[in-house]
Amino acid sequence: MSSDENEVLAATTRFYEAIEAMVSGRGLELMKAAWHQRPDVTSGHPTGSWTLGWAEVLATWEVFASFGKAEAAGSHISGLRAHVFGDTAYTICVFHASAAFGRASMNCTNVLRRIDGAWKVVHHHADRSPTMEQSLEAMVSET
Repeated sequence: MSSDENEVLAATTRFYEAIEAMVSGRGLELMKAAWHQRPDVTSGHPTGSWTLGWAEVLATWEVFASFGKAEAAGSHISGLRAHVFGDTAYTICVFHASAAFGRASMNCTNVLRRIDGAWKVVHHHADRSPTMEQSLEAMVSET
């Protein structure tokens, strides 16, 4: 495996560690650090919504983080693979949500770019998950 592939895998792992930190109530700092905070970043979430630009992408993570608490921890990934093409790469994996988020398993794709020597996410997409949507709706009704 090339050093670029290892760096991309490490950057993607940091992104999923940021999701785990966020849903377990430890805030958004790791999520902010995982992204190139640019107007051309995008994300597609399990709730089916698309976000365009850093302000929208961050706003969606803020919503997910608002439900964060220690007992919501337990998400993880499997099958992580990286493909690198110069300063652009993509990764694929399966994200397994914690019980608090419906135990959904979703295929995910992430696009990363190397800008100023740093590999960070510029696009994230997770399969739509009715199970996660139901869990989030239940969390909203509890508040």
